[in-house]
Amino acid sequence: MKTIRILDDIVDNIYRIIFILIMLIGLYYIYDTIYIFYNASASRINASLYNGKNKEAVIKELTEDYIAWLEIDDSDINYPIMQGKTNSSYLNKDPYGKFSLSGSIFLDIRNKNDFSDSYSVLYGHHMANGYMFGALDEFYEEEYWEKHQTGKITLKDGKELKLDIFACINTDANVDAVFNPEGSDAVLSYFSYNLFYKRPKNKHIVALTTCMEPGSTKRTVVLACID
Repeated sequence: MKTIRILDDIVDNIYRIIFILIMLIGLYYIYDTIYIFYNASASRINASLYNGKNKEAVIKELTEDYIAWLEIDDSDINYPIMQGKTNSSYLNKDPYGKFSLSGSIFLDIRNKNDFSDSYSVLYGHHMANGYMFGALDEFYEEEYWEKHQTGKITLKDGKELKLDIFACINTDANVDAVFNPEGSDAVLSYFSYNLFYKRPKNKHIVALTTCMEPGSTKRTVVLACID
């Protein structure tokens, strides 16, 4: 009987440990979710500080991979742009270099960091509540589209590149013309068979791209001319 009681105690302790582990895992996921949304928010990296008296201090906090700042007027898209050594460098890393499942907005490594290429590609995660490039979904709404067609990219040296948004469609991640930044002629030829909201002003183009849903190869792409 004593042996049975000892075994019962051991089993009870194992159940307690399993319960505590499950509880700790649950708490971690709650914390991780809050952390992701906190770090994904545009207010986390306050663009007003960047444009104001403390902009140098803000930039100094970012990693050396910081190349520019992206703003779409009157929207939640207001983030630093990074460019790592690979296109995976900032998938799960924030602009401060810390691990974050929301990642960062980053430029394709095949592009020049001054956006002088005729076609540049920016990537960002599709986060809930419009965080990161989740806000690109809004461009499918006609009313939103009509009111959000301007923005800018501010380079590290302070030079401003004005943006004029001219198209928004969904496509597939395997479309080479869209996701291989060889030149704007290829992407314009591809998009000419899809939906154009208005004629582009020039052939100096940047694409803002994000996945439409987890695990899918479908992508939302917003195209803008760089003035």
